[in-house]
Amino acid sequence: MTPQELGLDAFAHDLNPAIVGMVRSWQGDPELDLLYRRVQASKTRRGFLDCFAETLVAGHARSAGCKVSVEVPTPNGRTVDLHIQKNNRSLFVHVKRLGGTRITARRLTISSRLRILEKITRSFVVKIRWHDGLNDVAMQAFVMAAGKFIERASLGDEHVVLNDEGEELGGVKIVAPNDENRVSLVIGFPEGFVDHTQRVVRLIRRAQKQYMPKEANVVLVCTPNVTGVEYVKSAFFGEHEERWDTHPPRGSRVAVGRSDDGVWHGNQFPESQLGGWFWLAPMHHQYQGELWVREGSSLHPEVTDLASDLFDG
Repeated sequence: MTPQELGLDAFAHDLNPAIVGMVRSWQGDPELDLLYRRVQASKTRRGFLDCFAETLVAGHARSAGCKVSVEVPTPNGRTVDLHIQKNNRSLFVHVKRLGGTRITARRLTISSRLRILEKITRSFVVKIRWHDGLNDVAMQAFVMAAGKFIERASLGDEHVVLNDEGEELGGVKIVAPNDENRVSLVIGFPEGFVDHTQRVVRLIRRAQKQYMPKEANVVLVCTPNVTGVEYVKSAFFGEHEERWDTHPPRGSRVAVGRSDDGVWHGNQFPESQLGGWFWLAPMHHQYQGELWVREGSSLHPEVTDLASDLFDG
């Protein structure tokens, strides 16, 4: 990379052309020129993607008719990524990116035998993984063992499936409840299951230190894949778990709730009342995300409506 190849000149080949054109149009813009210059000054892909995440949010807010300010200083000497205003409503937005979660592109053969697991009548999201190159006999053994485990497992349980020689065939993990009366599968990879929830918690804690005092602040965490929404939601609300301190709903054997490890548990950091996730997809030019409002929020309804209108959908 030559000294001239920075920012968009170095990394635009991975972006949707519409996004590239939008960012380039910000040169000299009274509101967004600073963000344009930050993007163009990026020397590494990591730094570029951090800036790119902010450009997605800023561009989305601008297209919705909002006034956008960049790097707004706070009284404690820190800065807020974006200040968004519309119709006398105001949001201070903190954008954080969860990096290093994308699996290297690869071809994964998915056996039709796995469909048997989706017929199990338990309301769980189940993550499964298996070793590359399993023959039909080994895959059948894996599916049978996985099915027996799912039939009796509880939320959060994990099982490693071995063959008769003690060699690992794959694994199964019960990761969340669902609203269906059957299993919903999430396909994993042979390397194993990785939970990034605590990494997201650290990102949120870092953002909270940058809050604008006595104002409406929202933390948006982006991930490079849509499954990342579950990590972010668990970071705010707590991990899924079976609860024995309350009665299960009618027709269910156990009650399911959230653990106390979420940043919104109890009275922790009451200033944090808005949180969200969005998909950082370089070739996808439209904002796609979810927005959550903390239970018992004291924010004005017009402010939460603005946040939901912008960041939920």
